Amino acid sequence: MADASKRKKRPVDDRDQIGGPKRSKGNSRGKWQTPHQITKSASRGGGARIEPGDQGIWATCAKGQEGRATGELFTMFAECAERFYGILAAPEENLGGDDEDDEDVDIEASIKKEMATIGESRKQPKLFSSVRTNAPCVLFFKTRAPIDPCEFVHRICNEIVADPKVKRLKYINRLTPMILMGRATESGLQEVGKMVLAKHFRLSGDDVQKESGTDEGVLPSYAIRPTIRTHRELQRDVVIKAVANMVDNAHGVNLTKPDKVILVEIYQTVCGMSVVGDDWEALKRYNISELYGGYKANIQAKNGSLPQEALPEAVSINEVTQAS
Repeated sequence: MADASKRKKRPVDDRDQIGGPKRSKGNSRGKWQTPHQITKSASRGGGARIEPGDQGIWATCAKGQEGRATGELFTMFAECAERFYGILAAPEENLGGDDEDDEDVDIEASIKKEMATIGESRKQPKLFSSVRTNAPCVLFFKTRAPIDPCEFVHRICNEIVADPKVKRLKYINRLTPMILMGRATESGLQEVGKMVLAKHFRLSGDDVQKESGTDEGVLPSYAIRPTIRTHRELQRDVVIKAVANMVDNAHGVNLTKPDKVILVEIYQTVCGMSVVGDDWEALKRYNISELYGGYKANIQAKNGSLPQEALPEAVSINEVTQAS
């Protein structure tokens, strides 16, 4: 009876030893993943980060559509890079696609796609790298030379104004170019500001004329437009005052029709800055959705489906040309 009450011992394997590999708990954790899937999972968990010294483009998108927005924006960036500079951009590995996890994947097809992607990537420069942020509706794309974020976004907006019938973006709203990124501290803001502003303005205490500055007495006016997201250290008024103190007093401040606009974007621990031209307002502050919307409203008004008094202020190619 004593022997019968004893339970049969199961064989001991490596998983029962301390420090041995853990047993799979099922679901997708025990599934084999392709390098593409691993990269995609890493991007959702953080992946690439925005570092001081980076340059790139912020983008806002429709809520809950961050993955699809990343894909369509990369496609448009790649097409524009080829059209503007004659350069084929390397394919992006973590575009996001659907905003749900991929459960059933053809492993063989995924491996072939991954090998093809690796082969193409070796031949083509990686001009754009997406960084998925933790903030809803906010995306960031790092850019590399020869892409100049300000000139690149400006050309995209002008192209939309010239031919708004061809709508390439469904989920993207505003694009904000960043010439240089730094740390979101007072000293970091000073470092970024001196490097970016020196190409467009005479700095405080600097007696040497800058290349982009004009003759004495005709120096460009400016306005400062800061945006702060999930950050508490630097307040809006502190940022505006710090940037304004870097620019020589010979430059006038014009909040309605400035010659140049200083864009400052602060997100968590990083800050970025750029300087855009006097047509930034005419181009709806680089809001792609509004540029398309102005064209649609014009068409509706002409067809009589929208009252003329309800017509929003829509930008025209002539207006942009005059502003430039």
